[in-house]
Amino acid sequence: MINMSGTVKFYALCCRNTEALKRHIETIPKEDLIVIINTLDSDFETDAVSWCTTESVEHYVTVSDGTAATGKNSVFDNFAASDHDYMVLVDGDDYLTGHGVWTYKQIAAMATPPDVVALEYQIGIHNSYGYDPRNCGIGPTPVVGSNTDSRMISGTTIRPFQFPHDWWVTARAGEQVKIYPWDTDGFAVQLADVHQRWANHCYDYINNWEVHCRLVYFSKAAVNTGMRFDPTFIVGEDTVLYFEYKHLHNEGTLDMRHLFDRYPTYVYDTRIGGIVELEKDRSGHDVGWLAWLTVLTNKYDELEAAGKMHSEKLPMLNVYTVAESEEQVFTASEWDIVWPEGYIPDVDHLVNYPGKRIIKF
Repeated sequence: MINMSGTVKFYALCCRNTEALKRHIETIPKEDLIVIINTLDSDFETDAVSWCTTESVEHYVTVSDGTAATGKNSVFDNFAASDHDYMVLVDGDDYLTGHGVWTYKQIAAMATPPDVVALEYQIGIHNSYGYDPRNCGIGPTPVVGSNTDSRMISGTTIRPFQFPHDWWVTARAGEQVKIYPWDTDGFAVQLADVHQRWANHCYDYINNWEVHCRLVYFSKAAVNTGMRFDPTFIVGEDTVLYFEYKHLHNEGTLDMRHLFDRYPTYVYDTRIGGIVELEKDRSGHDVGWLAWLTVLTNKYDELEAAGKMHSEKLPMLNVYTVAESEEQVFTASEWDIVWPEGYIPDVDHLVNYPGKRIIKF
């Protein structure tokens, strides 16, 4: 039974890149798109407002303090004051595939939609060449570039938050950060310690193979809990909120699910650069990394001590894909999303479709 009364809107949070802003209408219908402009850059604000006005895209300018958390909170506040039932948050320079827009509309149309959805196996694009063990094998075509339009920058597609078994073994043992005899100031020792604590929290309380699962979809009930992104955290504010929502799920307050993003719905695009890399390199190589990772890991310790970290895995959204029907026993009531006959997902050439039958982690 499908409930078609649930309305979902796609909120694009933009702070610096007009070209990334323009990209959203390539996959999101204008009537479903709401742009939140949260920036300290007055020139970008002027350009963004002008473009939204010209394109007849609903938009709002909110007060920024330069943190990602404050921008995301302004999206929450706008959604909470609206009459929409569900929202999808698209962060910064990232974007949704056509398949993503279709999928999130299907979720909102479920008989009982979840309150929060987080992605497993998310795909990302990095502006780099070379071998990466997480490389998906295909990606954007290299072209002569632009410093602002990520579509004009060559890239490599990877699953950025997934790490292989061997990495987890060394990270959980505190051996991922190397300590050399010339580390006379103890910096590497500090970084190795906090990295080990962080890795164990991620392994134990997310899904045993990723360091982060992106929050993408929210109900009005989830936003009205009053939970917000904490601007204390330069990096990781979204994972802190993930743990808070997971705790509410375990208490029975909210229904939170994971979506296995095998055929990508949301693309994490770092070709323009991102806050993680900027903070890692701030004040010298890896110094910034130790600073933000320490603050974040201390918060994970605090949540654990408060009984808010849960090792139980979140339930999955069950997706029936016609291309793999020989592997699936079809009973309509058992599936949350059913691909119609002949459906081919628009995944922006980021992965092969259909893909391998078995995915090994």
